[in-house]
Amino acid sequence: MGDAAEDGGMRRTFIVPAIKSFDHYDFTRAKISCSLTWLVAKAFGSDAVPEELAEPFYRDQYSQEHLKPPVACLLQSAELYCRAGSLILRSDAVKPLLGHNAVIQALAQKGLYVTDQDRLVTERDLTSTPINMCNTEMKK
Repeated sequence: MGDAAEDGGMRRTFIVPAIKSFDHYDFTRAKISCSLTWLVAKAFGSDAVPEELAEPFYRDQYSQEHLKPPVACLLQSAELYCRAGSLILRSDAVKPLLGHNAVIQALAQKGLYVTDQDRLVTERDLTSTPINMCNTEMKK
C-alpha cells in the first residue's frame, strides 16, 4: 500500500520549507514571494521555469535578502506580465500583449483594476526603480 516495492522502486521526495513561529514570519516577504512564484509559473509554465527565476530572492554577504536582478529586469520590462497575461487572456486577445499599458488595459477590459492604496497603477509605477511591490492589489 504505497510502499517503494509497489511504486516500482520510485520514491517521491518533497522539500518542506522551514516552519517559522508566528512572531518571526515575514508576511510581506511571503506575499511577494508567492506573487512572483505565481507570475513566473504562469509566464513560463510551472514545469518550464528557468532555473535563475525559480527562487526570486538571494541573500548578500550581510544576510540581507534582495530581489534577483534578472527578476527585477523582467518585471520592469513587462515581459513576465505580457507572457502571463497573453496566456491567461489568450481566448480574448487578438494579438499578444506588448508592454505594461497593454496588460493594464486588457485587465481593465475584464473589469480588473490594478491599484496601489486605492490609486490606479500606471506604467510609470511599474517601471520605477526601486520596485515597489508591497501594496499592489487587483480590484474588481
